Amino acid sequence: MTELRIAHVNDSLSWRGGERQVLELMKGLAGEHTRNVLVSKPQSELARRARERGIEVYPLPLAGEWDIVSALRLRSYVRRERIHIVHTHTSHAHSMALFALLGLRDCRLVVSRRVDFHLHSLFSRYVKYGKSVNRIIAVSEAVRKVLIEDGVEPDRITTVRDGFVADEFSMAAGFHNLRKETGIPDEAVVVATVAALAPHKAHSVLLKAAHCVMKKHPHVRFLLAGEGEMRPEIERDIRNLGLENSVVLLGFVKDIGSVYRTADIFAISSREEGLCSSILDAMYFNLPIVATNAGGIPELVQDGVNGFIVPVSDHLSFAERLNVLIEHEELRKRMGVRSTSVLERNSMTFTISKTLEVYREILGNTKNRSHE
Repeated sequence: MTELRIAHVNDSLSWRGGERQVLELMKGLAGEHTRNVLVSKPQSELARRARERGIEVYPLPLAGEWDIVSALRLRSYVRRERIHIVHTHTSHAHSMALFALLGLRDCRLVVSRRVDFHLHSLFSRYVKYGKSVNRIIAVSEAVRKVLIEDGVEPDRITTVRDGFVADEFSMAAGFHNLRKETGIPDEAVVVATVAALAPHKAHSVLLKAAHCVMKKHPHVRFLLAGEGEMRPEIERDIRNLGLENSVVLLGFVKDIGSVYRTADIFAISSREEGLCSSILDAMYFNLPIVATNAGGIPELVQDGVNGFIVPVSDHLSFAERLNVLIEHEELRKRMGVRSTSVLERNSMTFTISKTLEVYREILGNTKNRSHE
């Protein structure tokens, strides 16, 4: 069987759900007659972890959407190594790859779309997501729907949901007693969220809900794991709402499993969301979920079954549902264990096989390709 050569491009320096997916996808594809190369910033966390796992890394500056130097170097690399597919995993990488592959008929472009934002510019609608992209992989049906509404042809979009990755929560990762480290009493109910401190995650809604919860349940504690541009604003909201003793900003947590192990409830207050892989992580730890109806979240959380779904930006409904779970331990446990079937339907094995299927579809019969 002909070896399929794929260059995965990701320009992120952070380590989030999308980067975890890239790494696990590449690891899984390695046993499928493929050669996978990560094109990444040399100092990124993804590149570091890829090297640790023996994954080939081709370093590029990736200084922005229109980094011409990186685009020309990627173009040269694609031609030299006879890459069949460039798979971009971020928006900036996508724009750069469009320029790099211009006129290269023997290489296909696959783009992963992880957000449910609308395509507001004509450039995005007709160029960035135009026919120069051979296939768009949407991480949820919600993302696919938005793309179709924005004029992208349905037959160029395939939904491949994020796969759950359990490796990061291995026993070997060790245990951090976050209750002890943060001074949380053993008997306190803990509500946790794991999300980048970014505008679309709408942490302000969760904090307003926390303010309401504390009036009724003053011993509840909230853990916020993640870093990002909104940290100063979130810190200000915590002070203004008088939540300094109730909310702990953890920042980046290397052993993220310790957050889930400490929690009794998982909450996510996003106003826009592609899928939210942290929900899958929380399900692995049998946590009930309170989340908004943003994007692909309802594809994972069934209201009243394994958690509660509330309207976007409705902090009062959010607080009400949190209070229900805080007050009923048995309900928390019942909802928590009902997510097993969701994890089974969102396995990394499925993600890998479906992605490989996309690759093969857009290439057709590789034996007839001109440079083989």
